[in-house]
Order: sequence, then C-alpha cells, then structure tokens
Amino acid sequence: RVAICAGLAIIATTTGCSAAPDSRNSVQSAQVDSLFRSTIRPDAPGCAVGVYRSGEIVLARGYGVASIEDGRPLTSRSTFNLGSASKPFTALAALMLVERGQLALDDDVRRWVPELPDYGRPIRVFDLLQHTSGLRDFGTLEVLAGRDVTTQTQFLRLIASQRGLNFEPGTRHEYSHTDFGVLGLIIQRVVGVPFGQHMQQAVFAPLGMHASFVDDRSTNASRDRAFGHSVSLEGPSVEFPTSQTFGGDNVYASVEDLARFDRNFDRPLVGGEATIARMLSRPVLPSGDTIPYAYGLRLGVYRGLKTIWRRGHPPGTHAVFLRFPEQRFTVATLCNSDDLEAPRLAERVADIYLGAAMSPASKRAPAPTAVVLPPDALARYAGTYRPIDDPWDVWPIEVRQGVLGEVVFDDATDEVFYPMTPAGDGRFFEVGRTGVVGRFTFRPTASGGPLRLEMSWNDEPIGASERVTDAAIWRPSAVAIAEYAGFWSCPDLDAGWQLEARGAKLLLRRPGQVDLTLRPVARDQYLRGFG
Repeated sequence: RVAICAGLAIIATTTGCSAAPDSRNSVQSAQVDSLFRSTIRPDAPGCAVGVYRSGEIVLARGYGVASIEDGRPLTSRSTFNLGSASKPFTALAALMLVERGQLALDDDVRRWVPELPDYGRPIRVFDLLQHTSGLRDFGTLEVLAGRDVTTQTQFLRLIASQRGLNFEPGTRHEYSHTDFGVLGLIIQRVVGVPFGQHMQQAVFAPLGMHASFVDDRSTNASRDRAFGHSVSLEGPSVEFPTSQTFGGDNVYASVEDLARFDRNFDRPLVGGEATIARMLSRPVLPSGDTIPYAYGLRLGVYRGLKTIWRRGHPPGTHAVFLRFPEQRFTVATLCNSDDLEAPRLAERVADIYLGAAMSPASKRAPAPTAVVLPPDALARYAGTYRPIDDPWDVWPIEVRQGVLGEVVFDDATDEVFYPMTPAGDGRFFEVGRTGVVGRFTFRPTASGGPLRLEMSWNDEPIGASERVTDAAIWRPSAVAIAEYAGFWSCPDLDAGWQLEARGAKLLLRRPGQVDLTLRPVARDQYLRGFG
C-alpha cells in the first residue's frame, strides 16, 4: 500500500498522498490550504509546499501561477531555482568524491584551480565547505564592479583577479558565495564532465529526482519551470533567469523531488550513512568556536525542536527546506515572488503538524494604535543613528513634511523615505508591504547619554542603535568633497568608479544607471548599502 501511495504522489499535481490517510491529515491539509489561499491569489505568483514524514509525501500542492506571462498554475511538480539551497547538493557531491578517494578535504584548492593566486597559505577544500576560506564574496564583487557575473568563466576570471583575502584561511567563518562556486568547479574538474551532468548522474537520478537539474547550459532545462517575480507598487514582473553559475546556486527542484532528498537523510541511498553523518556535523575553529554551519546546511532550533534547514533567495524567488530530524518531519516551501516569506510560511505549516510537540509560540502583537504628534515633538527623534556594535551602519531619521521617517538606500531611486507612524511615548511603527510590523522605540539613557533606538520586526529583536552627536558626524565641505572627484580604477575588479562632487554630495556615477549618493561616515570613509 505504501508503494502504491508513493507512486500516486508522483503524478499528483495539486494534492498529496500519505501512507495512512486519516481525518487528522484532512484537517491539517485544510489548514495548509487556508494558510496559502489567504495569502496568494489564484492568478498571482505564489508557492508550492511539500510536507514529508520519514521521506514520504504527506502533502504536495501548488498555489498561484508559475509565470504571470502565461498563467501556468504552480503544482507540486513545478521546479524552482533553489538559490543558496543548492549548496547542500554540492556539499553531498563533494563528500561522495571524498568517500571514493577522488578528492581530499585537505587538498590545496590550487591543485584543482591553479588559476587562483598563491595567497601565502593554502586554502583547503574543507575551507570551501565551511566558509573559512577568506575568499571575497563574489556577490559583493559584482556590486563593486557594477556588472553581473552570469557564467562560471566570468566567475573564475573575477575571483582569480583578487590579490588578497578577507582573512587567513581556516581562522574564521564568514559566509561567501565564492566558496561553493569554486567547489563546483573543483567537482567538475575531478569528474571530467560538466557539473550539471555529474549531478544528474551521481545525485538526482539515483535519488529519483527526475525533474531536477542544474541550469549550467549542460543539461536541458525543465519546461515546468517557475519563474521568479519582483513586486513593486505597479504589480509583479517576471525575473527571467540570466545566470548559469553553479556550485552555490541554480539547482532547480520541485517539492515532489525534494521528498526524495529528504528521505536520503534517514535512509541514505546516495552518499551512505558515514557521509550523511559528516554532512550534519559542525566543525570547530582553532579558536575553539563551533562554526554555526554544517556542510551546506544550518542547524538550529524552532519552538524547542531541533532543525536542519537551508534557504535560498535567487532573484524573485524564496526557497526553504526545514527539517525536524527527531520527528522525521520536513516542510519545503518554494515561492516565486519576492514579497512572499517562504521561511515564515514553512514555520506556519510546521506549527499545524507539530504544534502539540512544540514549546508555546509567542503571539505576534498587533500594530499599535496611531496617535498624532506635532512637528516639534517629532523633531526630537530626528538625527543620525548607528548600531552600537556596527560603526559602519549609519542612517538618518528625518522629519519630512511633518512626518518622521527613516531614509534608506535604494539602488533604483537612490533613496527611499519610509514614514514611521507615531504611537506615543517614544514609540513608532511601520507596516510593511507583506504585513510585517516594524516597531521603533526611542528611549533616553539614564546617564543622559545619546538617545537610544530599539528596533524589531514582527517582535523579533534586531538590536539597538544610538543617535550620533553632531560633533561626531563628519560633514565635509564642498572643497573637501571635491578631493574625491574623478575616475578611480581597481585592478582586482577590472572596473572603475566615476565619482562626482555635486554641491554637498559625493555621487557614484555609472553609465545607464541611477546616480547613487555616498553617505559620509568619517574623514575618507563613505557608506553605500547596509554595514
């Protein structure tokens, strides 16, 4: 009966199947339907959700459309770009090569990728898997260079041109998309066939993930692909894929296929028990600190239950794989709209099925009641604020047209003013586009020091900031700003920046793009972005 039911789950498009259907499962399925249908319109981009027990599908459904261009419905078979949730597959493939003796964790990366510079101390394969390499994040390098990296050839050229590291290999854990891109290249060179082809032969096919593929131009892309969507005030627009980099992203899978991947943790068909056990371990740095990262996976706790999880966020898409190992229960939520919070939705699904075994959930407080404050009362909160533990992340809070708000960088418009609604007693709030509530509480310090700002979103603590005194803020004159104007080149990026002094502002100018204001932090130091 179990085998027949699993077969039926493979051909289902909007409903799942369990080995022993009962009234409880029907109630839980109805609750999942209610959760997603209350959030997603049938003609809008949406989500596919998979629920698994011991690797068997309990529920697999789609809500919304795969693309607003053609209106194809999302189903349990629709494939999504997993983004960084691709990394566990690459880690598994690498550890399988280690198990076979074709690769060693202590191998110098330059043995396989001699194009990389000699940094004075070898980077090991192990460092790539644990993000302890010191290699600069190529996503950051893309931003600094002002151009996208869309192929592995471009990726390697950019990384090979970096003459320095962020830190000495093996001494620190710092997440870098570069690490798994290099690891994917190593796997390809070890096996001697394109990375996507090897993943198909060594991982996807043996697991029965027949709809899964790597979009690296070496394999045929699935026709049932869900395209990402970005959402603005004008509505959603399709984010057509342009990147074929591999190793750290561009694995496409459906919620049906992810059930087979989930099953492999309990009944290792690919990799074996020793490899899976290693994949779930957390190494220790020389300092004695345990890395908060397993091999492409993250280990955590949700409402008192241990979790193994991974999320990804490629353009216009959110993907999350949330596993509760002690309960042998997993939720995969794949959403093709950047305003849908896949991790939060996955947690809500887990609440439906495992709520009785979880510690009590903290209730989300409703948005405060708005009050009216005069401009002079608002002005007392205006100023430049800086997180206590991060001197680089400064941002202004201003009063504009009688409204207090935060001024946030935006690459499309240079900056955006987000109004904050007063609630009295130094409290303000924002309600975001997706319904999340941001709370801002201004508190005077007992010692008469700078005003303190405490922030949280959906009642999750984020941290505290302090207002910077006027004397500590560098306000360069027009003459001082003019010193930075001109063309600046960077050999490591094969790129240059055109800086222009415009009155009291220093602007970054790029052909065909919006001029971006650089925010002064201290003499010779400017900020663009967060942190």
